[in-house]
Amino acid sequence: MNDRFVIKRGWNQVCMFIVTIAAILLLCAKQQILLDQILGIVCVAMIWFVLFLFFIEHDRAEGLISHNRETDFKKVLYSYTAAAVVVVFASYFPEFVKPLVFVPLIIAAFVSERLALITGIFWDSMICLVMGLHSQELILYCLLTIFGVILAGTAEEATKQEKKLIWYEVLLFCLSVLLPVTFYYLTYQEVHFVLLLWGIGEGAISVLWLQFGYPHFSHLREQEVNDILTDIIDDTYPLVRELSNFSKQEYQHARRVSRLAASCARVAGADEKTCAAAGFYYRIGIMEGEPLTESGIRIAQEHCFPEDVIRIISEYDGETAPPSSIESAIVHMVNGLVKKIEVFDSYTMASEWNQDMVIYQTLNEYSASGIYDQSGLGMNMFLKIREYLVNEETFFF
Repeated sequence: MNDRFVIKRGWNQVCMFIVTIAAILLLCAKQQILLDQILGIVCVAMIWFVLFLFFIEHDRAEGLISHNRETDFKKVLYSYTAAAVVVVFASYFPEFVKPLVFVPLIIAAFVSERLALITGIFWDSMICLVMGLHSQELILYCLLTIFGVILAGTAEEATKQEKKLIWYEVLLFCLSVLLPVTFYYLTYQEVHFVLLLWGIGEGAISVLWLQFGYPHFSHLREQEVNDILTDIIDDTYPLVRELSNFSKQEYQHARRVSRLAASCARVAGADEKTCAAAGFYYRIGIMEGEPLTESGIRIAQEHCFPEDVIRIISEYDGETAPPSSIESAIVHMVNGLVKKIEVFDSYTMASEWNQDMVIYQTLNEYSASGIYDQSGLGMNMFLKIREYLVNEETFFF
């Protein structure tokens, strides 16, 4: 299954670039920077953004963003935009107390720690370059960025292990208060107590974010795949409506397979949501025609379906590859069974004996063919699924 350029993902990347340039232009306008200097700064931003795209695509390919290689970057765009707003907002703060530590803290909640670090240091550099700030101030913000990323990562691990965040929060608060005062003293050889009050305020907000905001949004990131699996089979989803308009018969088939595959997954202890989504879109390639498998893969990737769903679609009917997972095997057998039962009318299938015979014959043929040998579907699971389907009376609805 080859990776390919996806318009939806590409558009979100373009939007991130637009946000970058817009934020820089706002900073330059505030400082009344000359046009030639603006062009130079924009060129630096463009070079950095190419590096950013390289790393974000690399992390996506490694499954480091939302554990989803097929993510559309929508949540990344939202977090990136929020971080850019923080940068513009920070430009109005006094020196040494610009709340740039929130940039990596926001980004880290949605992407990898490496991307949060790269993005944070870039915006630290940009705001110092445009506003002509002291080199000591640049070092201060870079240190806060590094510490922020480290604390966010370790705090997330602590949350997963159900440990308290109090010591991470205390450390973040102390850094937010003490570092600005220290660097201000190194620059001017005096202590500015108003700076201490600013630091206390920033530290308090940082602690609140680490306690409430960061866990909430990082949880949304972890739940992205589950949320997508639910959304893409809802009747309001555009592709669902498109399939319904394309063929009512095909839509009904997809609904049957989705419902039964999810039920079989529950019986076998497999992933219900994956089976429900993959079952619905198992032969979505019919909308574009032959070859159905390639067409189905293309449609699924264009809509940024989760990787497991795309893999099951790529194994449609075992044409190019046999089922490689339990979920793929379940969808395969349910689709084949529903397809065979649909050949008969509801009157014929009203006979319990007829329905049972079709189920036993179809599933036994699949099992004997060895098509599920690489899927991990054990005989005990197969028998449970078969027994459930024999007792299922609602193939037609």
